[in-house]
Amino acid sequence: MKVSLTEPKSLSPELARAWKREMSLVVRPIIVVSTISKEGVPNAALKTNFMIVSALGEVAFCCFPAHDTHRNIVETGEFVVNLPSEEILEKIMVTAVDFPHNVNEIEKAGLTAIPSEKVKPPRIKECKFHMECKLKWRRDNIIVGEVVAASADEDLIECSTEERH
Repeated sequence: MKVSLTEPKSLSPELARAWKREMSLVVRPIIVVSTISKEGVPNAALKTNFMIVSALGEVAFCCFPAHDTHRNIVETGEFVVNLPSEEILEKIMVTAVDFPHNVNEIEKAGLTAIPSEKVKPPRIKECKFHMECKLKWRRDNIIVGEVVAASADEDLIECSTEERH
């Protein structure tokens, strides 16, 4: 049975946006973007408006300019795209909470920050795949990054390689 993804007409504009955001989790990949503030505080934010622009070359996602993630990327020029597995979904959802500026959402979510290879923002250890990025360009709420390093859990690569043979 198919279910309509048109928001109920009775919702206020704010509730309609929240409804759409919740429904988008059903139909979009979930990533966590980690950044670091100019003061050196790690930040993590769940994002659902994400796409790979070119294979391990460029990524793009939507982020409102008022969010710490956007501010940190503009100020530092760096970020990491972390791909979580279903096993850590509950923890990842904590990064969707709007915490005050300079609160470490990685710690709040009970996740582990690990150093990146080529950028200052940390990777999230519990995630299966990471793309370290440098800001290539931005416009309004669209951010495009150049992937400067990528890493994945070995079991993810082994599974993918085995399926091709």
